Amino acid sequence: MVIPNPFGSKYRDLIFPDTTSIVRMQEPVRIDHPDQVIRDCLEKPIASESLRVIARRKMEKSVTEPSMKANAVIVVSDNTRPVPYHGSEGILLPVIEVLLQEGYRVEDICILIATGTHRAMTEDEIVQMIDARVLDLGISVVNHDCTDDTSLIYLGTTQKGTEILINARYAQADLKIATGLVESHFMAGASGGRKAICPGLIGEKSTYVFHGAPFMAHENSRDLNLAGNLVHEEAVEVAQTVGIDFLVNVTLDHQFHLTGVFAGHFIKAHEQAVSHISESVRVPADQADIVVT
Repeated sequence: MVIPNPFGSKYRDLIFPDTTSIVRMQEPVRIDHPDQVIRDCLEKPIASESLRVIARRKMEKSVTEPSMKANAVIVVSDNTRPVPYHGSEGILLPVIEVLLQEGYRVEDICILIATGTHRAMTEDEIVQMIDARVLDLGISVVNHDCTDDTSLIYLGTTQKGTEILINARYAQADLKIATGLVESHFMAGASGGRKAICPGLIGEKSTYVFHGAPFMAHENSRDLNLAGNLVHEEAVEVAQTVGIDFLVNVTLDHQFHLTGVFAGHFIKAHEQAVSHISESVRVPADQADIVVT
């Protein structure tokens, strides 16, 4: 049995016994008319009022003084995650258009890059990742810095002992929107959802418990499992403490095209996204003495 080597023609193909069992993901179905699907999901979300209604309510509750209008923070992943933030499948511009239509000024909106403990994105990388139509509006794009204590705010301690040091700009925003990609994750069960906040926006010290050995080594901290998953539960508690008003998550195929858009309540929408990817990611396999991945 010959398997083409995925790392280019300079390497030999892989040769296995003819009795080798091959297991691979099922190819997910790409959605048609992604731009319209994204906009529809913002208007008819999962277990939540529409983004428009939530944004309007936040604006009405704000001080009537023009200089004190409600502000919004939109959390985006950094470029280590292939979240579509530009083009016809981009989820960022439709969100911003709703906010502008509801009276938010450009200066009231901030795009916050959830770097976690990663390095800051450069200006060139931001230009490549964020839709030019968004950047042309003049909306500010800011990197989270987990090592800058002056940019963090302390919100207490979780039940399991994580100090909640969180990005202050996000914590103090009137309207909090989280975005991201949902795919299988080896310890959190799945990416996306609450992970935009924890670990995306927490301080470096806050990762010591969240990414500590007891959590990561627990038997429930594994792919596609959220039940009793300590990593997942900790991230949810941090996200609940600081709040997420609206979630926009996506699923992708191998060419990074949209296979699903899940917007609304940050827990319920995320759970539906995890269920969706399970249909293609979770495949039956026999036990084997040797596994090559």
